[in-house]
This record gives sequence, C-alpha cells and structure tokens, in this order.
Amino acid sequence: MRGLPAAVIATAQLTFFALFPAAGAMVDAQESAGAAAPGGDEPARRSLSEGAVRCTPRQIKGGLGSLLNCRGELRLFFPHCLAIAAPVLLYRLKREGFSRCSVETSDHGLLVLARR
Repeated sequence: MRGLPAAVIATAQLTFFALFPAAGAMVDAQESAGAAAPGGDEPARRSLSEGAVRCTPRQIKGGLGSLLNCRGELRLFFPHCLAIAAPVLLYRLKREGFSRCSVETSDHGLLVLARR
C-alpha cells in the first residue's frame, strides 16, 4: 500500500499529458538522461522493459514522436503507472499516427510499444 499514492499520482500525470499534449514542448535533456538510467532494478523489472526507454509522464508532454528509436519504433516504460492509463495512451498513439500499438501492464508499470 505504501507505493499506491505514488502510482496514483504517476497515473494521473500520464493520463493528463496523454490527453492534453503541449504543442512544441521540449523535454529537458537532464530529465531524459536521468530517466533512461536503469539503476538497481530487480530482474523481473529489467526483463519486462528490456530495450525500452524509462520515461516519466512529463516526457510525453510535447508528443511521442521525439522518443522514436532509429527504426521508427517506440518502446517506453512508465514505472509506477497503473493499467487504467493504457486506453488513454493508445488514444494518443493513434492520434499521432502510430500503428501496431500495444500497452503491456505489470506490477511495476506500463510498457508501451508502437511503430510509425
């Protein structure tokens, strides 16, 4: 129960930024670098998000296109976010022109997979 308030806050932020993206917002470079660092995760968590970029909800503010890899794929992991945010994320992905969209849930967060 201790992590529940943090999960609710992260989920609310993710839902808000997915529904109301700020046009032209830029992600802070320090925030991006810090979010991608794996830092002491347990093995089950690492295997779920293998190859995915760890993101905070604020990082999707300006749209998801800036988070694509070199192959045009999107692999993002949002730690501590609850499954209720998944439909909103799928809505945002489709609005931004992504296909083959999916969101996998776990006890540790959401893994977002898409292709443009």
